[in-house]
Amino acid sequence: MAAPSPLRSPACLLTLLALALMLPAMLWGPGTTHSYQYNMLWTQHFGEQMAAGHLYERWLPSSFEGLGSPTFYFYPPFAYWIAGAFRAAGIGLFAAINLTGFVLLAASGLSMHRWLASRGTRPLLGAALYMIAPYHLYDIYVRGALAEAAAFVWLPLIALAIDRLPERRGALLLACAYAGLLVSHLPLAMLTGLFLIVPMIGRRLWHGGRVLPSAATAGAMAFALAAFYLPPALTLQDHVSTAMLWGADYRATDWSVWNASFELFPCLAIGCILLAWTGRRGFWGLVAILTALGSIRLIPFLWDVPILDKVQFPWRAFALAEFATVTALMAARPRPALSIGAAVLLCFPYAFGAFQTAAFLRRPVDRAMVMRIAPDAPEYLPQGFDLSSVRSDNHWTDLSRWRALPRGNAVVVTRPGPVTLGRGAFPIWQVSRDGRPVASTGPLIHFMAQPGLYRIERRRLWQESTGAAASVAAALLLILWTAMHRISLLSKFPAYSPFSALSGRALSGGRPRHIGGEL
Repeated sequence: MAAPSPLRSPACLLTLLALALMLPAMLWGPGTTHSYQYNMLWTQHFGEQMAAGHLYERWLPSSFEGLGSPTFYFYPPFAYWIAGAFRAAGIGLFAAINLTGFVLLAASGLSMHRWLASRGTRPLLGAALYMIAPYHLYDIYVRGALAEAAAFVWLPLIALAIDRLPERRGALLLACAYAGLLVSHLPLAMLTGLFLIVPMIGRRLWHGGRVLPSAATAGAMAFALAAFYLPPALTLQDHVSTAMLWGADYRATDWSVWNASFELFPCLAIGCILLAWTGRRGFWGLVAILTALGSIRLIPFLWDVPILDKVQFPWRAFALAEFATVTALMAARPRPALSIGAAVLLCFPYAFGAFQTAAFLRRPVDRAMVMRIAPDAPEYLPQGFDLSSVRSDNHWTDLSRWRALPRGNAVVVTRPGPVTLGRGAFPIWQVSRDGRPVASTGPLIHFMAQPGLYRIERRRLWQESTGAAASVAAALLLILWTAMHRISLLSKFPAYSPFSALSGRALSGGRPRHIGGEL
């Protein structure tokens, strides 16, 4: 009997599907998506730093026309590690961004296939539907949200891990997958914890599963693995212009079915509900329906909870809604009438997304201007900065009045008086003279000087050191945990253990013993 062709394997087919879905961007894009300038700046930054041997440089020196930005003290790095690696390998900037979208899309399909295969529910079809889901493609082609697109990779792995609890491999997978989500996209990590992890564990407990200790251990391990990122991101926000994050249209309560795009979000929500309703309306159907309703604020008071309002956009929950909808749909035979109705409704988000994608791909990108102005996200401007210079149409910052300020790591002062440097103030910067620290203030580094040479030196914050130590300790613990598990597995097969082989040689004068028919 002939072996199946590797070209027909699920991995190959899903990779080809990802390539087909990314083909327009590879031919004409990535286009002027909502985040195109950030994707360019951050990919270029990571590429330069990785090529120089720095895996995780959080300060972007060229942002804001050289004032610098602490962007990756706050923004999760996972997607830009991938993009930066492509850039560091010599791949063009736009190609690196497109290849990142391709990798994330293919990886999401493969992880969904693994999840559905474990359930025995049409894994190849379900993985393909997950990849072509409207919001999934909208994240890549319209929003340009690489970080949020990365979150799609982790959702199936988190669900698979919880299903395997309390097994050791389930806890290990849950720790790694949720840590991956934490360093990919914090708002979706919070939504996933509340609307996926807690319900799944609650269901396991309801059915008598003793999963709480292993789940709690995995959760603690996940936060420890992500500790290199989390403490700085959560404790240093007072040093940047976080008020920009909570302005008009940046609060979850500013969005609802009444003011969101009718062609996209409400139709997508109703389509998800109809598809979920075609199944047995079990656990996954309920999760799909609730998250879809929540995405358009049809669950009263949900987004009024202060921590949920920090998600900014309720329609981020569509990532969970699409995952749960496909899971529910693959577990049952669809009802024709409801499926047709859902297909008609989903035509609107697909058509709307395609129209916007075509417009973005046709619009040329002025790469030289973006690299010269380096318009980073305004929320990363230093605390106290004059935010009236931020344009309302595209959030680029007019920095013309600060262009003449001195930049660099040293400045020679010839007369006493105040000095202002062209660098954003942030706790990592220390002004010194003759090796002694000099007090400085912000929003741009400002200090009183006497004639002499002043240096601006980088110092490591306790949040960085403590977080990195916690992550290294957690990684070593996971390696030890895995190694001990493998040793315990080997101990169940003494005939194949190296210790029994050594003891056999010792008893036979250095010659191996042959017992029975063993070889």
